[in-house]
Amino acid sequence: MKKLRATVVLEMAFSLHDKGRFTEQEIRDETEASRSTFFRCLSDLRCYLQEHRPYAEIVFDGQSGVYKITKID
Repeated sequence: MKKLRATVVLEMAFSLHDKGRFTEQEIRDETEASRSTFFRCLSDLRCYLQEHRPYAEIVFDGQSGVYKITKID
């Protein structure tokens, strides 16, 4: 069953909290989100962090293919 956009953002946040990372495919499989919805939700989460946790950002690690949080110095 397709999930609401807020659910996609929450899945990303919980994956970061629980596992420290997520892949596009993991989130899309879990939520049945389209590729464009995935990236809109990723942008929403990044904007939230920028406003509420300016010391952290979500980055893509191209070698491992995962998104993860890093601290900004």
